[in-house]
Amino acid sequence: DDADVVIISYGISSRVAYKAIAEARKQGIKVGFLRLIVVWPFPEKRIFELAGKVKSLITVEINYGQIALEVERCAKGRCKTLLVPHGGGWVHNPDDILNAIKEGLK
Repeated sequence: DDADVVIISYGISSRVAYKAIAEARKQGIKVGFLRLIVVWPFPEKRIFELAGKVKSLITVEINYGQIALEVERCAKGRCKTLLVPHGGGWVHNPDDILNAIKEGLK
């Protein structure tokens, strides 16, 4: 409820996001997490509401922005939206997500 940034993720990338979120919280960063169980129907209303409460929404996904575009559309410019993409069949490095969290605070 008091998050400054929120990570949005789904699937296996959510596992790595948990690790980055735990580290961010240890560092005193207020970070929330919206784990999508299904991507359709898309949680448009929830993302719009979150966008009005946080500095940034950060999408972590193993592709190059399919969900991030939907997040940006639903946020409607109310906050910064960032993407942490990854391709090639590998999972993210938690440090990349942590760096995005810190960028989202700016």
